[in-house]
Amino acid sequence: MKTNHLILAVVVAIGALGCPDKKAEPLPPPPKPAEPVKPPAPPPEAQPRADRECAAPLDPGPVTEVKIAEHPATASGSKLTFTDTDADGKLVLGVLGPINEDSGQNVLALKKYLKFFADEKADAIVVTGDVGEVADGIARVLKQIAESKLPVFTVIGNRECRAEFTDGVDAARKEHTGVVNLNEYRVVELPGATLISLPGYHEPNYMGCAKSCRYFKSTVDEVVQAAKESKNPVVLISHGPPHGVNNQALDAASGGDNAGDPDINRAIKEASIAFGLFSNIKEAGGRASADAAGESLVKENTPSKTLFFNPGPADTMGWGMNDGTTSYGMAGVISIKDGQAAWKGFRAKAPTAAEKAEA
Repeated sequence: MKTNHLILAVVVAIGALGCPDKKAEPLPPPPKPAEPVKPPAPPPEAQPRADRECAAPLDPGPVTEVKIAEHPATASGSKLTFTDTDADGKLVLGVLGPINEDSGQNVLALKKYLKFFADEKADAIVVTGDVGEVADGIARVLKQIAESKLPVFTVIGNRECRAEFTDGVDAARKEHTGVVNLNEYRVVELPGATLISLPGYHEPNYMGCAKSCRYFKSTVDEVVQAAKESKNPVVLISHGPPHGVNNQALDAASGGDNAGDPDINRAIKEASIAFGLFSNIKEAGGRASADAAGESLVKENTPSKTLFFNPGPADTMGWGMNDGTTSYGMAGVISIKDGQAAWKGFRAKAPTAAEKAEA
């Protein structure tokens, strides 16, 4: 019995001591809350695009051989490439601003401009918008200019209806192969420079027709794209000017405001565009600037690595200019050589009694 009691006591003692404590297992971390499913990003808002009749897209097309005022060229989509060379290495462009109508006095003035261009040995002529308001008048003006036997590049402004402009240009080039519609050919590769057009106008409140040509950011983006792809210095052709910062700029309106488009400034900066021709603000014409904002004017016959030019109004109506003078018709030329450009202006005198009678 004593033995049994001893065994029981030992068992009780062991039981009293208990089993050694087991280390507690860490609790698993709580499950992460499910991340909310992100909705797909909305597609980028579609940019409005200019009407094709106003600004052809930069799409390539079949290559065809053409003649532009007896100059051989190739056409592919909206690109026109001249294949001949310039013997003296200098490209001279005659430049005309708003003509507005085919009045008798304007037609007489065009003859004076053509003589000026011939004296300056122009290689081609650029008409920077506001050619006229009706197809017959536009055709008559362009036919008169094409009598120069030079290529004539013309772009729509803010006054023309798109159909009237297209019909007028088409009528003119039926008789003169040198007439080129820069609404259709947005990129023109010439020996020594590439012309790139920005047809139409940016501000619908200043358009002369319900179906005028308005351009958009997407149209300006096409200018940037084409300019970056150009191997030659670029000449931007636009009726409206870039936005200036003072009363010396190419967009300084008589009321004191700068009326240009800042998006053109953006294009010039992004694509390093060296040269430009703009004419809509008539009273700011007859001057050029080395910068788009108009802070650094360039004197006549002074070569500059960058040059932006407003030739002034080509019409003869008697327009009050910012310099206090009256214009009875203006024109200009720019000459491009070795990566620099210079400009020269022409101002018609007030028409004589004999000229008024002839008109």
